Amino acid sequence: MAEFQIRAARPDDFPEVLALWSSIDRHTALPDKPEYLQTFHEFSPDLFLLAEARSAGSGQAPGRIVGTVIGGWDGWRANIARLATHPEYRRQGIAEALVREIETRLRARGAQRIYALVDRRNPLGAPFWEAATYRPNENIIQYSRNLEDE
Repeated sequence: MAEFQIRAARPDDFPEVLALWSSIDRHTALPDKPEYLQTFHEFSPDLFLLAEARSAGSGQAPGRIVGTVIGGWDGWRANIARLATHPEYRRQGIAEALVREIETRLRARGAQRIYALVDRRNPLGAPFWEAATYRPNENIIQYSRNLEDE
């Protein structure tokens, strides 16, 4: 079982966060950039969380970022996105701990409902979120538009 701690992300973590995200099978139509992380961090630093390994694993040094989650809050509803766990550290409670911590922080802001944003092409997503007592909402369709493309 991995020993880890959950903490808020810091700007000096961004290169490692981006490396983690690029190392896992994700589907995103907008490339990740350090400036996007910086903008979010300036807006809501307490809603950008990391799991950091306390002990070495797989030849890695302690302090390695092994998980991420981002919480969004619009003053009414909340969202969870960018839940990721390093493949070598999966099934050790990291994702669940990240979700519970971000839920606590969103609840403290007044959230009554939290949406988990999960790509349908993520085979690990649905089983995890259902085990975490989230249910698919078939009444909502998400539309998106990349403004960078204009």
